[in-house]
Amino acid sequence: ADGSEMTQAKALVRYFGKIVSWGSEKLYPTDALLAFKADEMIDAMEDVRMKLVPTFKIEDQAEKEAARKALFESGGDCYTLLEKIDRFCGEKHVVGDALTIADLWFHFFLLFLRSGFFDGIPADYMKPFTKLQAVVANVSSIPEVKEYYAKKDLKAEPMYTPFVE
Repeated sequence: ADGSEMTQAKALVRYFGKIVSWGSEKLYPTDALLAFKADEMIDAMEDVRMKLVPTFKIEDQAEKEAARKALFESGGDCYTLLEKIDRFCGEKHVVGDALTIADLWFHFFLLFLRSGFFDGIPADYMKPFTKLQAVVANVSSIPEVKEYYAKKDLKAEPMYTPFVE
């Protein structure tokens, strides 16, 4: 880059996706429609995250955990969004037939939800969402991803546990 500070996670992901290739393809699709679909799915996952934001205001720990659990139970706001995302998701990749930034974003975010950062989210919340599970498994199977997470000290950084299971 030009030496200026770069911020905002999704902007950074798109930036790096435009300059990093996986195989013969850039991680950010060069096809405009496929790029839109990748952005759309990442933004849909952001909708899930936004449903969690109000729970940070809940001071009582048990109440906070119960509210988060309810979001991910059948009929809960996050469950409903994930159900819809799962319907539109591909069988192996979020969009298209090659690895994109959407696959990497889903891998990170869906496993982060299981990391313990958000107390109260059931560890098995992804069980009903087979396509989302497949995307996570696909990214997790990439040797470089496995190698990266295998180096994590889970005693020092237990939040990475879902990434190495």
